[in-house]
Amino acid sequence: MLNCRVVPQIYSRLPLSARLVSVKRPDLLPFSTTTKRKLSKKSEDGSKKPDDDMAKELERLSEELKRDLDSKLKSNEEEFDKNFMNFKAKSERDAYQRSKSMFSWKVAATTLGIGASCLVALFYIRKIRLEEREKHLKYLAGKARIGGDWELVNTEGKLEGSEQLKGNWLLLYFGFTHCPDICPDEIEKMVKVVDILDAKPDKEKTPIKPIFISVDPERDTVQRVKEYCAEFSPKLKGFTGSVEQVNKVAKTFRVYHSQGPRTGKNKDDYIVDHTVITYLIDPDGLFHDYYGQTRTAEEIASIIEMKMLKYRAQNRKNILGF
Repeated sequence: MLNCRVVPQIYSRLPLSARLVSVKRPDLLPFSTTTKRKLSKKSEDGSKKPDDDMAKELERLSEELKRDLDSKLKSNEEEFDKNFMNFKAKSERDAYQRSKSMFSWKVAATTLGIGASCLVALFYIRKIRLEEREKHLKYLAGKARIGGDWELVNTEGKLEGSEQLKGNWLLLYFGFTHCPDICPDEIEKMVKVVDILDAKPDKEKTPIKPIFISVDPERDTVQRVKEYCAEFSPKLKGFTGSVEQVNKVAKTFRVYHSQGPRTGKNKDDYIVDHTVITYLIDPDGLFHDYYGQTRTAEEIASIIEMKMLKYRAQNRKNILGF
């Protein structure tokens, strides 16, 4: 092993890696302690080379050794730096490729999700529009088939009808005054609906009137209808007329009615079979809706209130030109 006392000044200035090399490879240092002794001995025996020359030679060789070691270390460091940079660049490229791949998948998944949501929304909107269109067509078809202009005799004995009642919402019920149970129940329900709507605190609301039309003109005279309506409410307006007049109005609203068989000796003792429906007519005199026996007064009032609001909003749009 190399003796550290050889050229101590040079050796102490060497980096740790160079010292380790010198320890592991003493052959790299040409001057060991033995060599120095030999040179010194040769000089004492009368060598031609003085001690100063040997010291200079030793210093020169040490400098060369140092340069060689520095060159090798620098080369190793450059190689290490190069390999490290290559490894770092490769790692960065791999990370970029991974992130790019992940980003591509995320973009694809997000795009597919948005596309699917848009398709669902479009199908839903299309379905709603088709349903609304179908309802509108049914509504128009209903307008064409049900209702229209009509005229009968009121409880004052005067002709009155759809033209005079325009500007009001109307609830029309077809029945007869000798009806034992169904007609009274339906008329009471109709009057209750009107009372519920009249109690609403809406200053812009359009008045609604309950109308009773007799399908039994033979027995239901003007006076009889007047007395019958008064039993339910002063709001209830009654109408009757000739057989021809009543049949015409009933046909206009698609109301079925048929006189039953007479029983006993009394010719006025019979029942009239008829359609049990209450019709809603808007302020323009057009058929708007109808309600059967299963509907309660509260349900009908709620439905009519919504229809009134919708009708009012639609009229405002028409006035503004939308």
